[in-house]
Amino acid sequence: MKKRLLTLIGGLLLIGTLSSCGGSSERQADLANGETIYNKACIACHLKGVAGAAALDDKARWEEIAAKGMTTLLDHAVKGYTGKYGVMPEKGTCMDCTEQDLFDAISFMMDKAAVKPAN
Repeated sequence: MKKRLLTLIGGLLLIGTLSSCGGSSERQADLANGETIYNKACIACHLKGVAGAAALDDKARWEEIAAKGMTTLLDHAVKGYTGKYGVMPEKGTCMDCTEQDLFDAISFMMDKAAVKPAN
């Protein structure tokens, strides 16, 4: 009985530890979907940096962008944003894109630029 109780307590502690590490509550990026969305909607500006957009190969700009954190970047992509380099249109003009699609596209671009978001 005592051994079962210790096993149960150990299992509960392990579950608590794993769930406190972020686990399933953090959004996961689908980079394949991100590439699809990038090719559909983002490439027009982000391939070469049109209208102040960060070009896909401009690592310094992506590091600056990544420092804002993924929550802010996703908010800017969804709602639109005007910054020191130009304008990010609402949903990047991909009006049928979901928030997850935009998250995936941002994640894909950061992956290609070899940077990680601050949060």
